[in-house]
Amino acid sequence: MNGSHPSRAIVDLDAYAANLELVRRLSGDTIQVIPVLKANAYGHGALPIARAAIKAGAKMLGVATVQEGIELREGGIKTPVLIMVSPHKQALPLYLEYGLTLTVADKETVQELGALAHAANRLASVHCKVDTGMGRQGVNHEDALEMLQFVSRLTHIDLQGIFTHFPSADIVDDPFTHNQIKIFRQLIKQVDKAGFPYEMTHAANSAAIVNYKESLFDAVRPGLITYGVWPTASDNTAPRAQPVLRWETAVAQVRHLPAGASVGYGRTYTAGKPIKTAVLPIGYADGYKYQLSNKAAVLIHGKRCRVLGSVCMDQVVVDVSGLADVAWGDVATLIGSDGDERITVEELAELAGTIPYDILTGIGARVHREYVQNV
Repeated sequence: MNGSHPSRAIVDLDAYAANLELVRRLSGDTIQVIPVLKANAYGHGALPIARAAIKAGAKMLGVATVQEGIELREGGIKTPVLIMVSPHKQALPLYLEYGLTLTVADKETVQELGALAHAANRLASVHCKVDTGMGRQGVNHEDALEMLQFVSRLTHIDLQGIFTHFPSADIVDDPFTHNQIKIFRQLIKQVDKAGFPYEMTHAANSAAIVNYKESLFDAVRPGLITYGVWPTASDNTAPRAQPVLRWETAVAQVRHLPAGASVGYGRTYTAGKPIKTAVLPIGYADGYKYQLSNKAAVLIHGKRCRVLGSVCMDQVVVDVSGLADVAWGDVATLIGSDGDERITVEELAELAGTIPYDILTGIGARVHREYVQNV
């Protein structure tokens, strides 16, 4: 444990690479894999994960914002980077300056980018996002052919990709997802018939890679599965992804509380008998959700120790009455294995009434990231 950091997230880069290889096996050798590294690589650390992805063969990376793309460039990443959320107008010059690939969904944005690229005598690569049912960013699929034709006529703009996104691919045999795939496939047939050039199509997220083989197209955009969380509740016989992140802290204090003592803000826990507690220097400011109050457990010496009272901003109290030798400095595992016990991202998400994405991306900057890899 780093002396200046009371808790740490240990990221296994070999496990991450193994998960990318699993995606390749599930998708097929001819399908390009575009690992998604948005939100600081789902809380794992964008630059180390980017380097691991490139080492594993990734030819393009996906992030959400232009600032995330700039971070990769300034960290020495030269691989193409797709920015998947269209920016405000003032950010467009940065795409040219840093050589980033823009997602476009309206004529005004791509026209402005084309004018900037013309003035700079540069060629700007874009991917056009088509809304087939997500209801967020994207050009309506009914208008997509005309939009794509417009983009293809612009000088200094390279229409590199056409893509869509699924809201419910985690559901097996979902009629809505099947219809999205059908709509997108029909659009691509129209584009090919029209004869204007593009390089790739992509649609599948992690869940679609597992559940909808007909959605793979030219490339896939895996996120959650690469970080070791299975993206669907379906019973699948494929090898499961390996956990990538372990989150642990150290016991800051051991205390003995008498019967009737209450714990934490709001006094939501009262001891019915004398108990032994451990104070952990972790809280909701670090991403350990307030909703885990009186619900979750941590692992100490291979045993589950229940969270008592409200999760505070900087501290959590757990019940260690069943441990004879717990002491200051002992490791407490928040996510990961200890002995025969294991706490998963999925377990914490269920207890907190949220989703695994929220748990992973919520792990804060105060949690020190450490990276392990067999060289």
